[in-house]
Amino acid sequence: MTSASENINAEQREFFRIDDTAIVQFRTVSETEYQQLASATNDVPDKLTLKAKFDCLSRQLQPLHRTISSRHPDVAKYLSMLDTKLNMLTEQLIKDELDEVANSPQVVNIGAGGMSFSSDMPVMAGSLLELRLVLLPEMTGILTYANVISCVRSSSNDATGNEYQVAVQFERMKDEVRDIISRHVLTREQARLRQQKQE
Repeated sequence: MTSASENINAEQREFFRIDDTAIVQFRTVSETEYQQLASATNDVPDKLTLKAKFDCLSRQLQPLHRTISSRHPDVAKYLSMLDTKLNMLTEQLIKDELDEVANSPQVVNIGAGGMSFSSDMPVMAGSLLELRLVLLPEMTGILTYANVISCVRSSSNDATGNEYQVAVQFERMKDEVRDIISRHVLTREQARLRQQKQE
């Protein structure tokens, strides 16, 4: 039996959003700087995005892993343990990166098409942002870009003390990054639905 979130088609996923918790870091970039950054990050992932790259590769390797598992279960078990070790390493790298920027988790509203988050300073609508996100609790780091749709002063500050609410639309997002966000959103929604049933 499938849950409501599993029945969401590809088009609906673009607009389906959830309230969640994430670590958000952003800065304004020019179109010229964006072009330079986008071409550079295509080849070399940084510490923040390394786990996301590994996760994408692991999903691509799943059919091969199943084949190996059916023929050589010991080899498959060994490869799975190596994968676990790599995940532990990349999570530690992300934690080290977060210690440097000292950003606290905050409440966000996120989906495959965009998100809203709080900020301690206003951001001009129409601005192009470089967004560095860490999805929790998986500690999956994402680097992407977004256009600012709106920025309004909040009626009350959130737990981080931020007083502005920023809404953005993801722009020129790579398919692999959009897939990571979609999977995260659906996983979190399914967990919420299961918890509701238990209660």
